[in-house]
Amino acid sequence: MKRSLIFILSLCLAVVTLTASYNGKKARKGRTLPAWSEGYLDIHTISTGRGECIFLILPDGTSIVVDAGEFSREGKKYKNVLQRPNAQTRPTKAFGDYIRHFNPYDAVDYFNLSHFHMDHMGNMEPEYTKCAEGDYTLTGVMALYHQVPFREVIDRAYGAYDSLKVKAMSVKVMDEYKKFLDYHVAKGNIKASQFELGAVNQFAMKHNAAAYPNLKIENICSNGYVWSDGKAVDVYEGIRDKIRENAASCGFVVRYGKFDFLTAGDIGDYYDLELRVAEAVGEVEAVKAHHHLSPHSMCQPSIEVLSPQTLVATSFYVRDIQPDKSKFGYIDNLDCDIYCTSVGESLLEQYPKEYAVCKATSGHIVIRVAPKGDSYMVYTLDDTDSKYRVKRIDGPFKCE
Repeated sequence: MKRSLIFILSLCLAVVTLTASYNGKKARKGRTLPAWSEGYLDIHTISTGRGECIFLILPDGTSIVVDAGEFSREGKKYKNVLQRPNAQTRPTKAFGDYIRHFNPYDAVDYFNLSHFHMDHMGNMEPEYTKCAEGDYTLTGVMALYHQVPFREVIDRAYGAYDSLKVKAMSVKVMDEYKKFLDYHVAKGNIKASQFELGAVNQFAMKHNAAAYPNLKIENICSNGYVWSDGKAVDVYEGIRDKIRENAASCGFVVRYGKFDFLTAGDIGDYYDLELRVAEAVGEVEAVKAHHHLSPHSMCQPSIEVLSPQTLVATSFYVRDIQPDKSKFGYIDNLDCDIYCTSVGESLLEQYPKEYAVCKATSGHIVIRVAPKGDSYMVYTLDDTDSKYRVKRIDGPFKCE
């Protein structure tokens, strides 16, 4: 029996109703998800089918966006899933609309780029234009900034891009990204810094930090290093020539009371990297699946260490290995609920039994943690328009 079901059965209907009430409004199926409220922690995985974007609102209203992937061309081997909300709305426009709708402030406090790949930072497409000021291409991160400005950019290599360059970096987009940062840092529009491994204050709350001493964000991995037992452990010691861009992803864990959430870009089972990360983090309530739940990511040993109740996987192609459907069985058996943002309709028709274990196979996924971090809800939102209506409600889940 699921841990979530045990918790639900222990509560009466009145408690469930209270848990699902924000700003005096109740979350209901078919209606727009109520806005964030002071004291809650929101984690939104935004679905466009064309890149990854995670949006967090901390209990005091501080906002963090992780990644802003954008591409339009079809994959060489795999077809793209349907673009959301529609084929006419660029991903960065969709990201911006979503963030503006839910963000309690006009700007984003932090933008964290996990690593330098197109589905996380943008791609060079013929139809993407240049910004007149700064001379950079408006794609991904750069295009999102013009939708909703962010005050600070944190990535894995700022100030040391040449020395921290690894295999398979998206070089052409990197050139545009560096021009973008150079221009706006010089103008004083953006502060930029390198992700500090082991830091617990780099993503500091901006609005009312003193009210939430039980909120902490720990920087846990970057450039193939893992912060463990108070020191940086080099997973690639002696073989650093083998590190690739996915494995260089930076990641952090958000801890709010008893609730813990891990997001770490596209790390995977590269020389036991993801297992080292899992061991450093310990058990969590929720995790953003590494590398879109590919075959070499979220392997059973690391899942068992993390022991999440909720796993959210992003996907962009019609391919049954991203997310890897063969993993659903052992993840489900570990009492972990699976939510996917975009699974191709043809795959659902071809493998109905395998995908039936997923709580969602399309939509924006919102984890909303109650004040003090003792419990949380999971909402699946319709991604076919900009009304953000609730399709599914799960929870409350007890944080342990």
